[in-house]
Amino acid sequence: MAITLWALPKGTCSRVQTLDGALPQAHAQRLRELGFFPGAEVRCVHRPAFGAPRVYAVAGACFSLEKALAARIYTEPCAESPHGP
Repeated sequence: MAITLWALPKGTCSRVQTLDGALPQAHAQRLRELGFFPGAEVRCVHRPAFGAPRVYAVAGACFSLEKALAARIYTEPCAESPHGP
């Protein structure tokens, strides 16, 4: 079941499934350059209150994304390691 990156609970691991086709090409390209491409493992590391941008760890770095972008990245749960995150 796909869930948007914006809806991902804090601490949850997920894999990027796809980027919304309606996302402007320049934005989609930049997201892929940052590491948000299909198959990439992503984790929500900070969810501030009141709709503020959220922080996600991907490709060994952390990025803050606003809802307009994070809600257009579709993910699927990734299998957690039995030894923890």
